[in-house]
Amino acid sequence: MFQHIAILYCALLILSCAGQAPPGGGPIDAIPPTIIKTVPDTNAVRVKDNSIELEFSEYVDRRTVEESIFISPYVGTLEFDWGTTNVKVSFSQPLKLHTTYVVNIGTDVVDLRARNRMAAGYTLAFSTGDSIDQGLISGRIFDEKPEGVMIFAYALANYNPDTLDPAKAKPDYIMQTGKNGLFALSHIAFGRYRIIAVRDEYRNLLYDKQVDQFGVTVGDMVVTHEQSKVSDLWFRLSQEDTTKPFLTSVLPLTARHIQVRFSEAIDSLSFERASFSVVDTLKLKPLGIVLANRSRGTPSVVDMVLETTLDSGLAYRVSARGIFDRSGNPLDTVNASQVFLGVATPDTVKAHPMVKSITDSVKGIPLEQVFDIEFAKPVLHSPLVAAISLRDSAKVTVPSALRWLSASDAQLVPAVPLRSKEWYQIQVTMDSVQDYAGNRWKDSTLRLRFQSLDLRTTGTVEGVVLDNEKGGHGPIYVTAMNVGANQMYEKAIRLPLPGSFTLEQLPEGKYTFKGFRDADSSGSYSFGRPFPFVPSERFTVVSDTIKVRARWGVEGVVLKFR
Repeated sequence: MFQHIAILYCALLILSCAGQAPPGGGPIDAIPPTIIKTVPDTNAVRVKDNSIELEFSEYVDRRTVEESIFISPYVGTLEFDWGTTNVKVSFSQPLKLHTTYVVNIGTDVVDLRARNRMAAGYTLAFSTGDSIDQGLISGRIFDEKPEGVMIFAYALANYNPDTLDPAKAKPDYIMQTGKNGLFALSHIAFGRYRIIAVRDEYRNLLYDKQVDQFGVTVGDMVVTHEQSKVSDLWFRLSQEDTTKPFLTSVLPLTARHIQVRFSEAIDSLSFERASFSVVDTLKLKPLGIVLANRSRGTPSVVDMVLETTLDSGLAYRVSARGIFDRSGNPLDTVNASQVFLGVATPDTVKAHPMVKSITDSVKGIPLEQVFDIEFAKPVLHSPLVAAISLRDSAKVTVPSALRWLSASDAQLVPAVPLRSKEWYQIQVTMDSVQDYAGNRWKDSTLRLRFQSLDLRTTGTVEGVVLDNEKGGHGPIYVTAMNVGANQMYEKAIRLPLPGSFTLEQLPEGKYTFKGFRDADSSGSYSFGRPFPFVPSERFTVVSDTIKVRARWGVEGVVLKFR
């Protein structure tokens, strides 16, 4: 009998110790965990213990806690001794004299019951000396997923700013953003800092190129006794591409048409200067190339039309030179050519046009719309000059220009804005659509109807762009983007200098507003680089959404560069 009781007692003991689990039952838990007590208290001085203690408001996932504790300066490896909702964290290295230590608990900590994340990071500061450092750098990450991004701060007194590489050097101070992307690096020593935002995928406190997203700001930050707080440090995230593009495949579609595919999108400017060759590998005789075309729709693919036909079964080599990807990486010369077998298949497929982003009978097309037309393959341009037209509801031709962007992509640009709430028609005379093999359509016409935007359903937003920085330069781009709508709508304007702006003909709805100062005059926002360090361009956002009502004007929108 005693033996049975002993076995039962051991079984119960094993079950009770088998895993970490919260009490069951009760209502749905939507409350995030918080830290309710620490030892030492925050801002404590003359601390001597080589450990800290944390108590949470509920049962938490221990692994997420252990992976979310960051202590600056470095204290060695951490040892965790768990209770129920509390943990003692011991350091392998002794604390330094007269030093402020900052313990940051990141937002990856979750509770056990419902996996709720901590709503904001927690900071515990204490000192082994008589005072606490009072420096503060705070800001925000602007991204679709701003939560959980690591903020790395490097004290430049410890580094050469020109050689500081976040891929090799771990930060002096660390913080993690909360749900809204906010962060605060508090209790840091006075000095100059380089701040880098990193979505640290490997959790190694290093920046891993092509793996981690990064964000840099407009320059290094300084906190002093006179100016101990730096606020509104804003970041936008991007990802570096350091991989060279390479030629992945060659597909002979017909006897005179081959398709060359690269590993990623090819930069359009470099493509204009690129060169290609096709060589018969048996006789080493080059084949003439009528054209090489990079489609805007598939920028990683190049279509080539040859002067002469391929021989079926004969091997040919395609080579490319002067290719760059959109990040400026040059073509991998080791993988810049490939051999393929020729085919004798005649080209009988006609080139069909498609007006992009518009379907037949669609309504609400902006009055200043430019129409993108894409052909399924390269076509002869001259026959299409008069074959593509825009007509109003009275079948009167609207003056327009046909602008070619490649051998297969064109834009139809009306010379005047469309009239409000009127039906229009894009017309393509199909027997003028001819490819380089002579294929053409017989008597037929492609027609696409659409209705322009009704101005009575639109509103206007007026505002001002402010920039008090004396050294600010470059044009300013202001963009309005609707939110919560079934169809995305975006409108941008360019301002040469700070000042007033007006955005007209905005369809009714809610909008976000943002802007950036184009210091390098590239026409797009430049994110900068962590190493070698290149600052980002300055940007600004309106924190609240703006509601645009039909036939109403909204005034007083302010975009301020900080």
